[in-house]
Amino acid sequence: MNTFYIAFRDPLFGVILFFLLLFVISFLSYWGGRYKASRAHRSLESFLGKFDESSDPTPIASQIHNNTLNNESWLLLAQSFELQGNYEKSVEIYLAILSKYSDPIFQKEVLLLLGKTYFKAGFLERARVSFVQILENHPRTPMALHYLILVYEQLQQFDQALEVSESLLELQPQSHSIQTYLQCRLILVDPKLTVEERCQQLAAIYRQTQRLGYLIFDYLFTHCSTLAWEIFDHALAHQLSDILWRLKDDQLDLAIISHNGYLRELFTARGTVELVSKSSVFELDTLIALRQCGVSKATLQFEYACGECKQISFIPFHRCPHCHTIDTISPILTLSKEHFEENNSFQ
Repeated sequence: MNTFYIAFRDPLFGVILFFLLLFVISFLSYWGGRYKASRAHRSLESFLGKFDESSDPTPIASQIHNNTLNNESWLLLAQSFELQGNYEKSVEIYLAILSKYSDPIFQKEVLLLLGKTYFKAGFLERARVSFVQILENHPRTPMALHYLILVYEQLQQFDQALEVSESLLELQPQSHSIQTYLQCRLILVDPKLTVEERCQQLAAIYRQTQRLGYLIFDYLFTHCSTLAWEIFDHALAHQLSDILWRLKDDQLDLAIISHNGYLRELFTARGTVELVSKSSVFELDTLIALRQCGVSKATLQFEYACGECKQISFIPFHRCPHCHTIDTISPILTLSKEHFEENNSFQ
C-alpha cells in the first residue's frame, strides 16, 4: 500500500496539487463567466422589455432579424434617421439590433447610441435607464457617465449628478471642473440657503478655483454687486460684457472701472462715464463716436459663442447646449438701435 502513498514533501505531491488547483480555478472561471453572460443576457432582455410597446415586430425589426445586411449598415441608417430628426425610427433600429446581436462590446456601443438618441429626443428617463444599463456591465465607460450626468442635470437632480461625477473623476482626472459646476448648481437650487449664503459660498468657490466666472458673477452681480466687485477678476472683463452692460448706475464701482482699460471703454460707450475718446473694439468705438456727436439712439446687443465648438446662441449659457462643455461662453457684441418706451397713457 505504501507504493500508492505520496508524502506531502514529495515533489510529485506539489505537481498534483498544482494541477488540482488549476482545474478548480478553471472550473470556477468557466461557470462564473457563464453565469455573468447569462445575467447580462437577462438584464438586456429586461431592459428591452421596458420599451417593448407592441407584441408584433415592426417591418424594420423584421428586416434586421431576417436581412443579410451587416450591422454597420443598420447603424448608419439609424444615425441618418437621427440627423433628420426621426428619432422614433432611429430608436426602433437600435432596439432591434440589440435584440439580434449578443456581442457585449457591440451591445455597449449600440446602447450608448440609443441613450444619446433618447437624450436628444427629450426622453430623459429612458436615456437614464439606457446609461445605467451600460454601467451595470461596463462601469468604466466615461461617455456613459458623462451623459448620465447630463440627464440628472436636466432633471434638476444635481446631488445625483454630483455622485456620478465622482466616478467620472476617477477615470478622467481632467474633469474636475464638472464637479465644481455641479456644486455651484446645487448651491443655486438649495432651498435651505438664503441669497446671502449662496453669494458667500459662490464667492468662496471662485476664490478657491478661479473657474466658472460667468455663472458665479452673473449671480453675484444680480444679487450682491458689492461682493462681486470685491472679488472681481479683471481677466474676465470681456466675458462679462453683457452682465456689466446691464448693471444699474448705482451698482457700479467707478474706482475699479477706471483701472481697467476695457471697462473704461465699455462704460464710456454706454454713456455712464467719459474716460476714453476711442476704443480698439469696433462696436464700442462706434458708440463712443456717436455719443461724442450727441447721438444716443444706438446700443449693444449680445450673442453668445461657445469657445469650444464655435456654435452661436442667442441666450447666455453656462454649459454649451451643443457640445456640453462648461464655462466656454464668449459674448459677441453687435450694434443695435436703442428702443425707448413711449408713454401712451390717456390720463
